[in-house]
Parts: sequence; structure tokens; C-alpha cells
Amino acid sequence: MAKHLLEASLMGFILFLALMIDRLHHYIRELRLRRKGMEAIKKQNRGFEDGKTSSSAEIKSVQEEMAALGAKLKQLESEIETKTKEAKAAETNAEALRKQSVGFLLEYDRFLEENQNLRNQLQSLDRRLSHSGSKKNT
Repeated sequence: MAKHLLEASLMGFILFLALMIDRLHHYIRELRLRRKGMEAIKKQNRGFEDGKTSSSAEIKSVQEEMAALGAKLKQLESEIETKTKEAKAAETNAEALRKQSVGFLLEYDRFLEENQNLRNQLQSLDRRLSHSGSKKNT
């Protein structure tokens, strides 16, 4: 009977050890899965941080590009202002030249008329002189 008691205690102890080994095996497997999950999360986090730094570099390059474009925009606006002033000055100059041209045309017409009057007077004088000269000769 002592032998049966010893065998029963050994069997109980073996069952207890088997249960403990099974639980340890379960916990070790769960621990391994959690470590793999943790490593995957760490890799993902590193990826996000790398992406964040690359995004940060990308943001800086975009900001630099915006600054360069802003400077170019200011330069182009000043050029437009200069060209607008030049165009207004040229337009004013063209208007003044047009008015001067109209004045010259009027003066030219007046000179033509005066020239014609003087020619008519000259012809009239020539006729009188030639007519009076022909009266004296007769």
C-alpha cells in the first residue's frame, strides 16, 4: 500500500509538473508573440520617425521654394510697375507727339495758304508791271 501511495503521489506530482510545463510553454509562446509585436511596432515607429524627418526635410524644401517664389514674385511685381510707368510715359509722349503733329499740319496748311496768297500777289504784280510796261512802250 505504501507503494501505491508512492505511485499515486508520483503520478500527482508528474501531472502537476506537466500542468506547470504546459502553462510555462503557453506563457513563453505568448511572451514571444508580444516581443515580435513590440519589434514590429518599434520598426513602424522608426519608419514614422524617418518619414517625419523626411517630411520635415520636404517641408523645409517646400518652404525654401516658397520663399524663392515669393522673392521672384516681388521682383516681377516691381518689373511690372516699372514697365507700367514706362508704358504710361510712352503713351503720354505719343499723345504729345500727336498733338504736335496736328499743330504742324495746321501750320503747314497755313503756310501753304500764305504761299499761295503770296504767289497770287506776285502774279498780280507781274501782270500789273507787265501791263504798265506795255502801256509805256506804246
